[in-house]
Amino acid sequence: MKKRLQTDWFALVLFAPGVLVLLPLVGACLMLVRYSFNDWDPMLAMVPAWTLDNYFYVFTDPAQIKGLITTLRISLIVTVACLFIGYPVAIAISSAGRYRGLLMFLLVTPMLTDVLIRAYGWMVILGPNGPINSLLMTTGVSAGPVRLMYTELAVVLELIHENIPFMILPLAAILERINPALNDAAMNLGASPTRTFFHVTLPLSRPGIVAGTLLVFALSASAFVAPLVLGGGNVSVMTTLMQQTMLTTLNWPQGAAQSVVLVGLVLVLLATYGWVLSKGRREA
Repeated sequence: MKKRLQTDWFALVLFAPGVLVLLPLVGACLMLVRYSFNDWDPMLAMVPAWTLDNYFYVFTDPAQIKGLITTLRISLIVTVACLFIGYPVAIAISSAGRYRGLLMFLLVTPMLTDVLIRAYGWMVILGPNGPINSLLMTTGVSAGPVRLMYTELAVVLELIHENIPFMILPLAAILERINPALNDAAMNLGASPTRTFFHVTLPLSRPGIVAGTLLVFALSASAFVAPLVLGGGNVSVMTTLMQQTMLTTLNWPQGAAQSVVLVGLVLVLLATYGWVLSKGRREA
């Protein structure tokens, strides 16, 4: 009993610093939720109140609805693309042996670069005189520069580049733990490599897929730099709409409502996604 109490106290001591760090963040989120029910006056700025007008505006204004749909669409496209691109890379890393450390280093190194610098790098790549347009004109695919900047495609490409490590890392960790003898046993029993992958490797890697897709979707939905820099005002997502609302019109209650709606919707979608996957795993 005494040993158990000592273990509990030790766990509490280890847990305490994390709680202390999170408390200000939780407090800020609660303040934001409270602000979302306030009223706003052009002369008086934010007026304390309890009203649902800000939420009504988010769900009825065409620009807000379009921004929300664009946010979810881009997040879904980026998540699916990261999964299809990242899964083979994760397999290569998990089976690389002594080169695994080098591949992991190459994967993580871009994450040390600031997001804004990477966004400017994509501006060079996708610009009228960038390598992509030069290649298209050299090969005769296009007679002149193709407009790639300030499009949804540019935002998607940057978000894939930004978030794909968060897909590969959990996948590689799970794939590395799969016993190779299971694949060997399946093929010894007559299963083809393709059937072995879909019936052995893929189901066993489901936890990595769930973790990676949850991370990438959440990070893509909350991305701000890519839509701002590479969207150039032509790609309106919820984060850029929040920035315009809070910093341009100074309507903090409306901006707070936008953020609460985005976070709440993403949490509901992710919870539903996790529930469906867990239910399918139990039924299987």
